[in-house]
Amino acid sequence: MSKSYVNNQQQKKKFANKLIIFLVILSVFFAGIIIGFALNGSNTRQVVNNPPKNDEVYTIAKQFVKQNVKTSNIVFPDTGYQFNQKPDSTYTIKSYLESKDESGHNTVTSFVITLQFFGGDALNQKRWKMVSLIKD
Repeated sequence: MSKSYVNNQQQKKKFANKLIIFLVILSVFFAGIIIGFALNGSNTRQVVNNPPKNDEVYTIAKQFVKQNVKTSNIVFPDTGYQFNQKPDSTYTIKSYLESKDESGHNTVTSFVITLQFFGGDALNQKRWKMVSLIKD
């Protein structure tokens, strides 16, 4: 019976040693992750509660307009759009787009789009809601 007791104790000791080694490796791994995150921060764009810039709103407006125009060959001007911001995080953009239909005719379409911003990343379309879109 003493051999059985000694073998049992040796097995428990081996298991305890393996468990301690595993826990040490696990803690070093998590410490490395925490230190790396603390030093570098995340790789995503920082979210700031500042209002979006004109160019950011125009970029989002173009995305919404593209989704609501039937032609796929669309060109927006880089400048010349009009921008209006209201206190309730509602933005109105007035601009135009040029499109070419299947027969090759160029068409210029004016539009006025009103968007509401819900905070967060200004370039994330999910943070915006299209209130209205008027195309001429």
